[in-house]
Amino acid sequence: MLKRWIFPQADAEHVGRLAQECGLNRLSAQVLVSRGCTTYREAADFLEPGQNISSPFDITDMEKAAERVTEAIDTGEKIVVYGDYDCDGVTATAILYTYLQMAGADVDFYIPERETEGYGLNCRALEELAEMGTQLIITVDNGISALDEADYAKELGMELIITDHHQPGEILPDAFAVVDPHRKDDTSEYRELCGAGVALKLCAALDDDCEGTLERFAELAAIGTVGDVVPLTGENRIIVQRGLQAMACTEHPGLIALCEAAGRDISHLTSQDIAFALAPRINAAGRMGSAKLAFSLLICEEREEAEQLARQLCELNQKRQEAEQKILEEVSSMIQKNPGLLRGRLLIVRGENWSHGVIGIVCARLLEKYGKPVLLMSADGSFLRGSARSIGEFHLFKALSANAGCLTQYGGHKLAAGFSLKKEDYPAFCAGMERYAAEHFDLMPRPSLTITGRLSKEDLSVEAIRELSVFEPYGAQNEAPVFLLQHAVIAAASELSGGKHLRLTVCVDGKEVPVLCFGSTKPNFPLKIEDAADIAVTADINEFRGVQSVSLKMVDIRPSGFRQDPFFNALGYYEKLVRCEPVSPAILHRSLPTREEAAAVYRYLRAHPEKIWDPILLYFAVGKEMNYCKLNILLDILKEAGLVSLSPERQISLLKVGEKVDLTQTKTYRRLSSHVR
Repeated sequence: MLKRWIFPQADAEHVGRLAQECGLNRLSAQVLVSRGCTTYREAADFLEPGQNISSPFDITDMEKAAERVTEAIDTGEKIVVYGDYDCDGVTATAILYTYLQMAGADVDFYIPERETEGYGLNCRALEELAEMGTQLIITVDNGISALDEADYAKELGMELIITDHHQPGEILPDAFAVVDPHRKDDTSEYRELCGAGVALKLCAALDDDCEGTLERFAELAAIGTVGDVVPLTGENRIIVQRGLQAMACTEHPGLIALCEAAGRDISHLTSQDIAFALAPRINAAGRMGSAKLAFSLLICEEREEAEQLARQLCELNQKRQEAEQKILEEVSSMIQKNPGLLRGRLLIVRGENWSHGVIGIVCARLLEKYGKPVLLMSADGSFLRGSARSIGEFHLFKALSANAGCLTQYGGHKLAAGFSLKKEDYPAFCAGMERYAAEHFDLMPRPSLTITGRLSKEDLSVEAIRELSVFEPYGAQNEAPVFLLQHAVIAAASELSGGKHLRLTVCVDGKEVPVLCFGSTKPNFPLKIEDAADIAVTADINEFRGVQSVSLKMVDIRPSGFRQDPFFNALGYYEKLVRCEPVSPAILHRSLPTREEAAAVYRYLRAHPEKIWDPILLYFAVGKEMNYCKLNILLDILKEAGLVSLSPERQISLLKVGEKVDLTQTKTYRRLSSHVR
């Protein structure tokens, strides 16, 4: 899926001045400016936010909460830490539970089961906790929206302290204390903490020692912070930096075992290792089994038990991957049978017996593949439970709110949401979501890629690229920078791993450099030798036998001179035409191919049977002669004429033809030409 490239404004004067003031090279200064840092102070705050977190008592209700918890510890009250089943919730539970145990509290924990209980406080769990003599419940990573449950806890004679980081509603739960940095009356300087970060702050308040608390719990807080994809800025950056440093020499049996089972070297762990190896395994417990398994690993003190638990997490993660693949295959089969599913502004699909803990991940993968918002639902008795992911300015929560009449429950934010509805309301819900999209967007948003800046041949040195490590750890709002190799001439292409990947040699400003293209193969590679390309890459240092070299990995590629605005506009108009939505006569006229254009494209396909063609690759080859809307209309006409076949994903295959065909008699040509006249 081709992405729209976004180039942040990076004034050369700002870049040069910042490089000089900070003692950095041009490339690093360019990254800083692209992240909004234009002064020495801003750069210093970003790169070195400090070694400690701010006072926990800056957060509203924190002092009140700490005093109540201290009282409960001193008087021997029964305390329960009520957590959540995702990585953030599990690490937050482990942090607070471990601290309270060390403080001598009578403490237990409760993590609801995803499949049977769902997210957050629930009345059945509260009844169970009351029966076991609980006097004080402390939530972590949940509770801010539990208005009815907070009232019920009070009815059952239990006091409630809420610690959360999600957005509160207009009314706060009736709890003894509500600790959430996103409260409107909160006074803290940094508000982007995850649930584990808020739990860490509560422990620091109880201990009246930020440094000591951070030293003890930074490892778990770092995993929760990266796993919850909160911004890696400010205090979150401190937590993750300190956590990675602590893990390099940790004695934590659970973390050591988890890293070994995941094939990661804990002494050289990165935020990417947490994001793609550790967090998914912790999440897998809640998705495919019980989050209590992951919690047990994080509080485990015995090496053998930890190794066994880590193996179980890896097995659950494997099951999670298999469940994802099964759903993806089922969705693909549905699309094969009903290609019309891809014609909508949104991809909306329902299935049977899909794991509710997995469909959110599948939504994200389908969004990446098809470049449009995705909503997946699975039957649960007489209801459908769903998950959704979005891009750009399409606001899921607002769209769901506009269709609240069809829903029994929903929640989320701009780019991710969950919801449920009665089965009989499915058609009305789908129509309502499509209607909302059409009313708010003439042309739908597209996936984007932010390009930090251009790489010159002077930047392609080990010293310059090594300096980029000052921006680690990478994560949300501090992603690994993506650079542009502009007008890079492709000199050679060789296959790697039996043809699964490519290694390009490209010439940039007279200097030859290698570029690794993972997942690209020769038949589907869009360009050929001697073509000039603009290549988006990430840059790193590779070391082999003691020798360091610059390693560039391709993120995206397009021919030099590619004009993205006309391309995406044409794509949007093609989709409108396919949905039979009105467009101007001028657009229709520019979209109808001539017989000569059709013949030229068909001859080109026949002349290059070795390529695996799709419309984008074909556009790169012949797009100078026609716009992208016209090319897609032409392919539809060729399909209807029996000259080519098109898969639902628009992969093109030539068909054997026996006799001449009249393209003007195809359904698409006749429909469009009638409006042109």
